Amino acid sequence: QTPIVVRKLSNYKQRRESRLTIKKMQFILIIALAFRSVSSFNLGVRITPMKKNVPSPQILEAKCDTSRISVRMMMSTVLEEEKEVIELSPAEEEAELVQIIKGRPKLGVLGFFDEASRTDQFVLDCLHAQGAWGSIVAFASDTAAAKKKLMSRSARYSGLLDALQFESAPKEHTQEKISSMLSDAGVKAWLAFEVDPNEAGIYLKAAEDAGVEHVVIVTKGVGTSESVLPSESTSLQSWTIIELDVDALVDDVPEGGPVAINRVSTDDKSIARADAYRIAAEAFALKPAINTKFQISNGGEIATKYLRSLREAGFTRRGELAKLVNGGLDEFEAKLKAEEEAQSEEAQAATIISEEERQKEYKQLMEEGIREEREKREREITQAARDYLGRQWTEKKYSSARGLSKEEYIEIEWDKGVKEAAAILGYTTKDKLRGIVKDEDEDDDDDDDDDD
Repeated sequence: QTPIVVRKLSNYKQRRESRLTIKKMQFILIIALAFRSVSSFNLGVRITPMKKNVPSPQILEAKCDTSRISVRMMMSTVLEEEKEVIELSPAEEEAELVQIIKGRPKLGVLGFFDEASRTDQFVLDCLHAQGAWGSIVAFASDTAAAKKKLMSRSARYSGLLDALQFESAPKEHTQEKISSMLSDAGVKAWLAFEVDPNEAGIYLKAAEDAGVEHVVIVTKGVGTSESVLPSESTSLQSWTIIELDVDALVDDVPEGGPVAINRVSTDDKSIARADAYRIAAEAFALKPAINTKFQISNGGEIATKYLRSLREAGFTRRGELAKLVNGGLDEFEAKLKAEEEAQSEEAQAATIISEEERQKEYKQLMEEGIREEREKREREITQAARDYLGRQWTEKKYSSARGLSKEEYIEIEWDKGVKEAAAILGYTTKDKLRGIVKDEDEDDDDDDDDDD
């Protein structure tokens, strides 16, 4: 049962290796060797032992007269049946859910820097940390004020200021003016934040007109019409619509809160602004977010549990969001529900077992009590019978019991003595009340009738 790795040498590459047991490998070889004598097609199979101190790999050749397609189908069918489910590490799973943006395009951002009470540097930090952009253009209605806000020590030390450019944003966001703004700046990627859902179509068309390749639009509310979403013939390489299903974005609260995707908000219809900025920035790189529309909201306790489980497993913040957008929360909730149901069934079974054990214990106690009571009854009746018969022998040893010793007399009259003792001790009456014995006309007196 030694596991081995099987690879086909016909340009067949898979990310996950298929593992077979020796028994299944023998089955494959038998099929291949069965056609050995009648073909001109060579099928190469490399066998690489997974244990040390095993001979070097060998190439086993098998010839068959079937077509290349049929042989491949035969092999892939067996391989597919024996393929093991390989659990990926957080880094590997994240790599599968993240796309690499090539060419280091110029990125433009709009919808930030106009609020005097905050700098909005966090969204720029998230984008700059991706290392995917040649430069970042900040569109602002007041470029001088925006520059002043972002002249921070952290922006200088991280290199953000070196990559940052500032351009004026039009006061009226019409399709023509937005398109002109984007084309003049020469941006190929664009993030627009807090857009009216009814104007999302205008922003998408303006991006197409300006030759933008990657677009992420975040709307302040839900209701973006499906009719305005880009068609398959769009010039955009990727687009994402994110709808904020919240009443407020809370400032001065760190990211990492209970964010959910495509779920009804809990009673608390607010999320941290930092979370909204992070999701918007990472949407460019997340495969599940490409060419789709989704909503973000406060997921409550279940979202908190899910994100905590991902962090404990070792996922990065980007990996958490990738899993979240990919529907991981629904899977987690279903798994959690199944576990709770299983625990409930176990608890019910334990309750049933506990009740059965209690009944069994009660029955044992009852039986033990009855046994002790019977033993006590027998001891008392035995002693009372001997005392009674002893007195009878004393009275009759010179008459009807003449010639008998005391023990002989007790042995002869034992049944009568037991009956008399039970009556004296009251057990006969108790037994009648319990239904153990029936009323009978019996001579239980102490007269000397029986002596005659």
